[in-house]
Amino acid sequence: MSEQQSGRRRMELPKKKEDLEKIVEEVEEREHEHYHEHEHYHEHVHEEIEDVVSVLELLVDSLNANYKSLESTVKVHSDEIVRLYKVLAKIVEACGASSEEEKVKALREALSIISAS
Repeated sequence: MSEQQSGRRRMELPKKKEDLEKIVEEVEEREHEHYHEHEHYHEHVHEEIEDVVSVLELLVDSLNANYKSLESTVKVHSDEIVRLYKVLAKIVEACGASSEEEKVKALREALSIISAS
C-alpha cells in the first residue's frame, strides 16, 4: 500500500536555507511566547500566595489578640470564683457556729471579703 493510498502525506523538509531559518525563527518565537506565558502564570500564582499569606498573618494576629483578651477575662473570673468560695465558706462557718458571736464574726469576715473587691 502506498503512502498516497493510506491517506498519509509525507512531510517535506525545506530545501532552502531561508525556509529553514524561517522555521527556526518561528520555533524560537513560540518558545519565547510560551516562556513569557509560563513566567506570567508563576508571577500571578506568587502574588496570590502572598495575598493568602498576608490574610493568614492578619487572622493569626487577630486570634492572638482574642486569646489574650480571653486569657485576662478568665483570670478575672477565676479570681471572682475564688472569692465567692471564700464567702460561701464563711457563710457555712456561720451556719455551723455554736454561738451568736461566732456567727457574727464569720458573717463579718464574709462581708469583709465581699467589700475587698
